[in-house]
Amino acid sequence: MTCYLPDCWEEVASRAKTASRVIIFLDYDGTLSPVASTPELALLPPKIGEVLRKLALRNNFEVGIISGRSLAEIKALIGLEGLAYAGNHGLEIECRKEGFVHPTATKAASLLKELYSQLVERLAGINGIILENKQFSLSVHYRLVAKSEVKKVKALFREVVEASKKQGKVRVTEGKKVIEVRPPVDWDKGKAIEWLLSHYRAENSLVIFAGDDVTDEDGFKFVNQINGISIRVGEASALTCADYYVHFPEELCLWLEKLVEPGSAP
Repeated sequence: MTCYLPDCWEEVASRAKTASRVIIFLDYDGTLSPVASTPELALLPPKIGEVLRKLALRNNFEVGIISGRSLAEIKALIGLEGLAYAGNHGLEIECRKEGFVHPTATKAASLLKELYSQLVERLAGINGIILENKQFSLSVHYRLVAKSEVKKVKALFREVVEASKKQGKVRVTEGKKVIEVRPPVDWDKGKAIEWLLSHYRAENSLVIFAGDDVTDEDGFKFVNQINGISIRVGEASALTCADYYVHFPEELCLWLEKLVEPGSAP
C-alpha cells in the first residue's frame, strides 16, 4: 500500500542519512510545477528551483529531471547547471555533457513531423486544442477542450495516426488530458533512469524518483526493483506502483528541502 510520505518520513530520512550517495530523479509537470491549463504556463516555482540548486551542490547528491517535454525546453524551464536532463520521456538525454538520442527516435522524426502537420489541419476547428511537436514525440492536449468535443478529438486523432500505429511505425500513449505519439521503441522513463545510473556509476546509491502521471509508472517500477524510493505526487491510487505519495508539488518541495539535512524530520 502506498504510504503518505509525511507519515513515513523517519524511514525515508534514515535511508537518506545512511546512504553513501543519493540520486534524485524528478518529473516536471505536476511534480515540480503544478499542472497548468497550457504548457507554457507551467513555470518552475522559485522555491523549488532553489531547493534543486541546493541539492545539486551537495557532494553526495545527484539530481536529474526526466520529462515528457523536449530536452531543450526542459533545460530552459529549469535553468540550472550540474543537473542531468532527459526529454521526450528519456528519448534524448544530457548528462555530464554527454548526450544521447535513441536511434529509433531519430528515424521516426520525419514521420512525427508529418503526423503533426496532419493533426494541426484536422483539429484546427476545435477550440482549446493544443498541439506540441517535440521532434521525437508529439502531444495533443485537450484539457481546455469542451467535454462534448473530447470524443471528436480522439476520433480525429485515430484517423490520422491509426495507420502508422498498426504498421508499427509509432506508438501511442495517454496521460492527464493528453495523447502522445512516440517512436516505436520499448523505451520509457524507467529505461532512462537505468541509462543515467550507468553514467553515474551508482553502485550503493539510494535512488529516488518522483512523478505524477501514468507515464511515470515505468520509473516507479524500475526504482522499486533496485530498492529505491518512489513517490507519486497526487492522491493515493491503487493503480500506482509508487511506495509513497504527497498531495502537491509544494509538499514534495518541503520533503526535498528536508533531504538537504536528512537528519531532521518535519
